[in-house]
Amino acid sequence: MKNKNLFIIGGVVVVIVAAVVGIMMITQPKKDVAVVMEEKTQEVIEPLAASVSVSLTKSKTKDNTIVMEISGMQSKYKTVAYELSYDSLGIVQGVTTKPLDVMGKDSFTRDDIYLGTCSRNVCRPHPGVKKISLVLEFTDSSGKISQFSKDYDL
Repeated sequence: MKNKNLFIIGGVVVVIVAAVVGIMMITQPKKDVAVVMEEKTQEVIEPLAASVSVSLTKSKTKDNTIVMEISGMQSKYKTVAYELSYDSLGIVQGVTTKPLDVMGKDSFTRDDIYLGTCSRNVCRPHPGVKKISLVLEFTDSSGKISQFSKDYDL
């Protein structure tokens, strides 16, 4: 009889503990997926080395084209990728790249970033661009990511 009572008491305790744990899981606030991703991203991104300098200017030789110059990388980075976004007559436009190889380089220049759309060798410029937002993502040889962002007036 004692064993039967202990078995029943043990079963009741297990049910109560399971109910308490279930209630705690249900009532705990859940984090939004975007918040979780932002927290994860913030953990991975390293500060960009202070030696790195970035400039973005209009091309002096090609219409509707800009020049991006990065210097002071001190051969620390393996790749760099960029994303440009800008407003053209009320429509947000942009240019992105896959990671570009900069291994062993102190500087990098991209002098042919066209602000327009090309199809079948016919290019149409995006007019009225006055400001460009630039985001650069640097990856070093160990895989650590550093980011740079800045708005430029043209």
